[in-house]
Amino acid sequence: MIEVYVMKTEEQTQINIVKETSKSGHVILKVNDYYLHSRYHPLREAQQIADHQYKRNYLHILFGLGSGYVAKAISQKLSEEEFLIIIEPFEQVFEESKHVVEHLERTILIREQDGQGLKEFLEPFMKRFGKKVRFICSPNYDKVSSESYQRTLKSVKDRLYMEQVNINTIKYFSKEWQKNFTLNLFYAFDDIPFKKLTNYYTVPVVVASGGPSLTKQIPLLKKIREHIILVSSGSTINTLLKHGIEPDYVVTIDGGIKNYEHFESLTLDHCNIIYSLSNHEGILDHLNKRGILFISKISDEIEKYTEKLLNKDVDVLTGGASVANFALNIGYRITSGPIALIGQDLAYTDNQTHAKYNKHYQKITEEYIKQKGLFYTEGYNGDQVLTDYPFYTMKYNFESLLKTFDDPDRIFNCTEGGIKLEGYQQISFKEFCDRYVDQKSRPRPFNLEKYPRKIIDDWRNFLVNIEKEINVHEKVERLLQDGIILLKRNVSKQKFDRKIIKKLDRIDNQLKEIFEDGMMSIISEPIVMDTFNNYLPGDHETELETFQRVYARSMELYSRLQEAANDSRSYFVQLKEKIQYKIKELENEG
Repeated sequence: MIEVYVMKTEEQTQINIVKETSKSGHVILKVNDYYLHSRYHPLREAQQIADHQYKRNYLHILFGLGSGYVAKAISQKLSEEEFLIIIEPFEQVFEESKHVVEHLERTILIREQDGQGLKEFLEPFMKRFGKKVRFICSPNYDKVSSESYQRTLKSVKDRLYMEQVNINTIKYFSKEWQKNFTLNLFYAFDDIPFKKLTNYYTVPVVVASGGPSLTKQIPLLKKIREHIILVSSGSTINTLLKHGIEPDYVVTIDGGIKNYEHFESLTLDHCNIIYSLSNHEGILDHLNKRGILFISKISDEIEKYTEKLLNKDVDVLTGGASVANFALNIGYRITSGPIALIGQDLAYTDNQTHAKYNKHYQKITEEYIKQKGLFYTEGYNGDQVLTDYPFYTMKYNFESLLKTFDDPDRIFNCTEGGIKLEGYQQISFKEFCDRYVDQKSRPRPFNLEKYPRKIIDDWRNFLVNIEKEINVHEKVERLLQDGIILLKRNVSKQKFDRKIIKKLDRIDNQLKEIFEDGMMSIISEPIVMDTFNNYLPGDHETELETFQRVYARSMELYSRLQEAANDSRSYFVQLKEKIQYKIKELENEG
């Protein structure tokens, strides 16, 4: 049996898809001069590919469906925790063979998508599997659809690198996040929720970031400064102040000491602070003025828990890997007018890391390029620009964020340099100003002090809530210590004692109930996931190997949770002391 289909690919090359029968009697496909299966035993070939490529506890991505033999062979090996994603570049093959996949468990078939679409599709899978991804190319697909293959491979690699950036960031800031979140509650209790600022303005908003291209926009920014709202992305404020420009708002979210260093010598006269609870708590302590707070969109639990502790609504904002992502979202939400991005290079424009007067400004060298793994990608002006994967992750976040806005046409990328942001309108900053800035009007001021402050009874109630949280932490620490002691009492090195298992189960049930709410719920989830991923079952595991794995996993889990609970409790004790001092101050006042 031979059937021939003629079609054109996106690359505008004509291809002939021929359906034939193999020597073993199975349908096979031939594209131009290449067979997508063995002409003799396609099932045997598919099994060999599956045996060689399948890896336990991994996400498998298969480029090319063909007649479905390889997909079926891999799918049959999947455990309940694994997935197979098949990407098919040819529409005709997709339609002809998709019925094969409909009956396969934990298997998803998609048509080849553009880079951004594929990255968005893969995002939840990458978050679950991390670096454990297996990319497989069906026979000859890299030859018959080479451009599509290279695009898909690059998208998968980009998503992997971006996920690694996210993992590294989370691990690096995990303890800092807990500390900052807890201690910032002290300021958040008396500060202003972001919703008070939502749609407050109708004038243009300029969101300034610290890329090298910011420098050339400074003269024009000075001219229109009094007629727009200026939002500074984190450390960009140093460059702006150096040029005599104080923004209306500075957004800060980073919890690292380096972010604090950007603010430690600043004095702000009129600029208001918009901060997330992950922000380095020393910044608010140093600036000593009321701010506007929000929390990052991480989980529903954080929102509920924060509102319970503070006894007020707290706004949740989506952002990304950079403070600039959040600054754009904030700029969009505070006005009904147009928004301009400037200094948003996300690239090493003119071989510079930042705009001048940023504390981390430096010129890059060939050694820097090699050491940091920089690479070229499409630029704002259609040229090729140097970037890296942290910047590329921010680019992805900007492009994803734009799709969440109801009115994205209000946003313009006026950077005039750096990386190209897909989906964004590009106009010069001068054109933006000529078109939208009315130099006869000025924005109305936003006065934080018109919002009432907390009274002494409010602070006393807040103190009670914090003391309850400390008690919960102490209970968690006791339970985890009991679990560690029980594990050590297990005499056998080959199996668990039944009495010990029962006691451990009681401890786990108590912990589970506590972990459903509060700070320990937020802390425990990534630790549990990470620990279980570190102790996944191996192939053909013996009973002894299973015991050793579960024992080691349990010991590490209890120990890590105990350490995290201890650290978190110490932060709440510091918060309690600050609240007690505040109450004494208020008592002395009156």
